[in-house]
Amino acid sequence: MRDGRGLELTTTAPAAVAALESAVTALLAHRADLGTHLQHCFAADSGLVAARCLAGFANLAQARQELHGPALAHLGAARGALRQRGGTAREAALADALAEWAIRGDMQAAATRLEGVLRADPLDAMTLKLAHGLRFMLGDAPAMRLAVESALPAWNAATPGHGYILGCHAFALEETGEAAAAERQGRRAVAAAPDDLWGAHAVAHVMERSGRARQGLAWIAELGPRLPQAGAFGRHIHWHAALFHLHLGQAEAALALFDGQVAGAPSEDVRDFANAASLLWRLEAQGVPVGARRWAALADVAARSTAAPGLAFIDLHHVLALGAAGREADLAAKLAAMRERALAETDSQARVVARLGLPAAQGIAAALRGDAPEAVALLLPLRQAMPGLGGSDAQRDLFERLLIQASLQAGQRALATLLLRDRAGQRALGAWEARCAGAARPSLAA
Repeated sequence: MRDGRGLELTTTAPAAVAALESAVTALLAHRADLGTHLQHCFAADSGLVAARCLAGFANLAQARQELHGPALAHLGAARGALRQRGGTAREAALADALAEWAIRGDMQAAATRLEGVLRADPLDAMTLKLAHGLRFMLGDAPAMRLAVESALPAWNAATPGHGYILGCHAFALEETGEAAAAERQGRRAVAAAPDDLWGAHAVAHVMERSGRARQGLAWIAELGPRLPQAGAFGRHIHWHAALFHLHLGQAEAALALFDGQVAGAPSEDVRDFANAASLLWRLEAQGVPVGARRWAALADVAARSTAAPGLAFIDLHHVLALGAAGREADLAAKLAAMRERALAETDSQARVVARLGLPAAQGIAAALRGDAPEAVALLLPLRQAMPGLGGSDAQRDLFERLLIQASLQAGQRALATLLLRDRAGQRALGAWEARCAGAARPSLAA
């Protein structure tokens, strides 16, 4: 049978094809009902390989150790179906790509295999989105952009899902420095697919970097009715709204978003955790008394994952929460686990921990215990390499802010001034930068 874009699927169950189409749309739209549609698909055909691979990748993308077993189970089901009834070259390649990550822990190889599938079938929306997400997690914006731009010529406005692919292109453009083109493409994406939160998110990124905070808040307000359906990603959009408020110096509004939308309850979802920890640090850095209770709630979540081999990007947010909460024993355990993983280098993220994650974690820990000179010494040499941690430029900006604040606390005002001037060439400055400039003023006057 064939899906809505003409791709072959090894199945005799029309209901499974329809459910997979709904699942792929949920994936593209960042809706929280992806799992529900996959369950409907498995009820109609438990051996639909593309659906099993999508479920496996969805589990791994959540970067939680307890979801690795289910990902392996989906891979086993996909391979079992391929053995029993055969399959297309695409289906076999999807299973191989999943195995690269699930068995060998090689996210880079998994992305490369997915991009091979996409070259053969550029209308494969599911594979495009999975490869896009992996490149995002790897911090490889050029490869993310190349993959979508290689596929785009095969698409047109009549192809199901076209708007969502424009949204992927918009985000890749933004992350590679093409702000004006990214905003145009993001607006086109939302016009074509009004529920395309990824394309809308790309526009919000452009507005954040350019300092158009009031416009950004109005843009997010228009998205409001769609955000509850997006689960963790909807909460990430609220995180962006909080950043706009902080840019304007509206700390109370940002704190209200933290309590009401971003971190209303401690979450095991790593995306929620990164949002909450980074926003709480930003609030404190702008002089907001956030209190010990909020940090303690985050530290409780982080403490349950001290030994878990996750993403280096998330490890740093765990270190941030544990250090800010004063959980010295848990922090020491986390750093020890990262050190052990870095030495073993058993998978691609372990190599990221060795190269970037561990020294950055040590720098963050030094900053939080008040050893600002040590924090600067550890964080400054990593500055240009930080995209390798994954995440977006807006998310990684946390680490630049930590470095600037540590340089001020270490009395290295000349360095802080240089960093602030470099920052002014890359993004619009707001209330936090004004606070830092005030602290660095003797050097600025010189």
